[in-house]
Amino acid sequence: MRRPANLHIPLISGSSDGFTLFEMMIGATLMAMLGVILATATSSLINAIRATRVVQEDYHTARVALGRMGRELGMAYVSKHQSEDRTTKTLFVGKANTITFSYMGHRSMVRNSFESDEGVVEYKVEREAKTGENVLVRREKVVIDDTPLRGGRRQVLATRVKKLTFAYWDMDKESWQSDWRVEIDRLQQEKQAKDAAAALATGLTGNAELGKALADMKNQDKKHGPDELWLPARIRIQLTLETDDGELSFETQARVRLMEPVDFNSTANLKAYETSLSPYGIAPITPAGFSVLPATGAGATGATGTTGGTR
Repeated sequence: MRRPANLHIPLISGSSDGFTLFEMMIGATLMAMLGVILATATSSLINAIRATRVVQEDYHTARVALGRMGRELGMAYVSKHQSEDRTTKTLFVGKANTITFSYMGHRSMVRNSFESDEGVVEYKVEREAKTGENVLVRREKVVIDDTPLRGGRRQVLATRVKKLTFAYWDMDKESWQSDWRVEIDRLQQEKQAKDAAAALATGLTGNAELGKALADMKNQDKKHGPDELWLPARIRIQLTLETDDGELSFETQARVRLMEPVDFNSTANLKAYETSLSPYGIAPITPAGFSVLPATGAGATGATGTTGGTR
């Protein structure tokens, strides 16, 4: 079979009938370069979004943890009242890296459960056995008993925790303290009763000057510290998280509302508490902002512990 004489197949041609091999190679190279540029830009954008999301999650975790600790520490309290069999104990044990306290902020999530609005909460950093990471742990015990340092439910609030630090503001010394321990149990109640009996016996001897000197000697050092079963005015919380880009440090302060131990047998000047403890009050938090009225003084209304003219 003979080939027609007019049939011509050019290998490289500059005619407008199609693209040459060289032009196709240039086009493929340009498309590949554009694809690489687009892929690199897309990858960088995805990594930036992912890093931003991780940072946002770290900030959100820290805000939630610090906010919860601040709210619960603001509701901390200790009480001088115990059950008849001495099976209850309120406390505030604050150290540099852990804190355990009784508070009035528990919420019961189960109907008809044996729970109230009181409980015991502990915050500290522990190392997880599976992952090896340091985590912020919240332990809550919903029943006030005589063993508040044991038992309860454990909950992880934050992971990759580098450091957790607490500091406690002493109004008398006007400085931050690294520890604050207040425990009201049977031994302390008995000690207070013995001290009161000794003071009463001194007064019954008829030596008023000696009794006044003993009372002044007892109160001249500290008036609003842990020795008098008072809670700190403020608590500073510092939380440091480990991230891929370094460390993130956060800090906040909690204001304790019930600094003085709850005692229904004494009559306190409620107006002094309102002006010194309320964030909208006009008086600052100072030791001079507190006063105690005698139970039989003007304005007292029986044994209810209320005073007149507080509003």
